[in-house]
Amino acid sequence: MKRAWILAGMCLMCLVLAGCSAAPAGQEGEGQRLVDADASRLPGQQQTYSLYFRLGSSPYLAAEERVITVERDETLEAALIRQLLSGPSATQTVLSPLFPKGTELIAVSRQGDVLFVTFNEAFLSGYGAEKGPLSGEKKTQAIRAERQMCLDALTATLTDAGTCSRVQVLIHRVKLQGNSLRLEEDYLYLNGSTLPLEPVVRREESLYTPRNAAEYMLSLWMARDFGTLKGCIVSAGRPGDQQLQEEMEVSPVLTGFVLSGGQPSFDGQRAIVTADITFCQGEKTWTRKGYPFRLQREKGVWKMHYDTLCNLMTEE
Repeated sequence: MKRAWILAGMCLMCLVLAGCSAAPAGQEGEGQRLVDADASRLPGQQQTYSLYFRLGSSPYLAAEERVITVERDETLEAALIRQLLSGPSATQTVLSPLFPKGTELIAVSRQGDVLFVTFNEAFLSGYGAEKGPLSGEKKTQAIRAERQMCLDALTATLTDAGTCSRVQVLIHRVKLQGNSLRLEEDYLYLNGSTLPLEPVVRREESLYTPRNAAEYMLSLWMARDFGTLKGCIVSAGRPGDQQLQEEMEVSPVLTGFVLSGGQPSFDGQRAIVTADITFCQGEKTWTRKGYPFRLQREKGVWKMHYDTLCNLMTEE
């Protein structure tokens, strides 16, 4: 019995000592520090992604590599779209913005492999071709082309990042009931249809791939549009504009070409497209078969080498 009382007394003493060593409620003990658990104050994650914009006045989209910070309270898709709406970087002088001024992202949601992207009503107006000098069918085609590229840029950017395989665009209409409505077919086809436009998918034919780049450059040569073609030549080793213009003016007439291949190098900075190109000068016609049309990335855009142009202007 005496031993039991001794054990009980020892336990009571331990409890008293433990209580004396504990810090008072609401105060920090020595060497302790309370950690702020507000996740919104933590730094976001940075990674490099491809954003697609129009290449000059061409019918193609070229990618700009950009380091993007995805904040803790924002999805990757929203971060990519907001960067896309901000337009190309100031250093990217050959790339043009696509979305109408004032376009804002309202919401992003997902259903399976389809990403639903809601914009404000500014998305529907303000395209360049609508304010340009064109009229009639040419104007209609120009508007359709711009709007198609806008959808293609959105889809290419999101699919490059691996976030979805299809994109459904919705528009938040202030004067109509409901927070959003699907984009109508009339937006793209200009046919008055109020049917919802189906989710859009990635279209490789709109991207400035090595093969498409070679086709674009040779088409400019065929059209004798040397003013635009000059901008497609790598700056290293390139002569001044006046000399280049003079050399192009006396070049043979390009009458046709057939392309194949277009595989980029391991580092993605160079590519070769095999070309059969037919020329004529005066009464003479010849074909360069299996010509290795060399391309190189400059600020992310595929361009041709000056020596490639010189070799092609010289009869084999």
